[in-house]
Amino acid sequence: MKFWIPTLSLVVLAVVVLLSMRRGWLGRSSRSAAAVGPLPPEPTSLGTARTAPFEATYVGSTTAGDWLDRIPGQGLATRAAGTVQVFEAGIVVVRHGTDDLYIPLDRVDAVRFDRGIAGKVSDPRRLVVVTWRLEIPIDSGVLLRHPEQAQELVTALSGAVQQKEAG
Repeated sequence: MKFWIPTLSLVVLAVVVLLSMRRGWLGRSSRSAAAVGPLPPEPTSLGTARTAPFEATYVGSTTAGDWLDRIPGQGLATRAAGTVQVFEAGIVVVRHGTDDLYIPLDRVDAVRFDRGIAGKVSDPRRLVVVTWRLEIPIDSGVLLRHPEQAQELVTALSGAVQQKEAG
């Protein structure tokens, strides 16, 4: 029997499918980068730290309200271990292996505990989701290693959001 013909056909089909998926992902990435707009640059001075740096995993970012609609543009979909810390100027997520993410506090609309984001379902006492604005509203999630630190992060960010609204 000649098994090489079906095997070769299957390999060619798999390559075509993978290349099509890659092309679709790259197209979506460029479209979402245009829709989201440029990420804010990290200022030279962040001000006083409001929290210590907490060990966390940056889970990813989605369009606000849709926990499965991941934003692939500008590295917002890149899951990475690192740290998260709140300063007077904003939130800094240091991600190992990719660019850091800076979220200005004046663009933060809400902070909450959640069960899932970007296809990742986790312990709701450890997953913190920050809703913020660029061109569109965005939910960004960080999974903290310890629930106590997650509570401290939410408390610090909630206080900053309330201060912004009052002020």
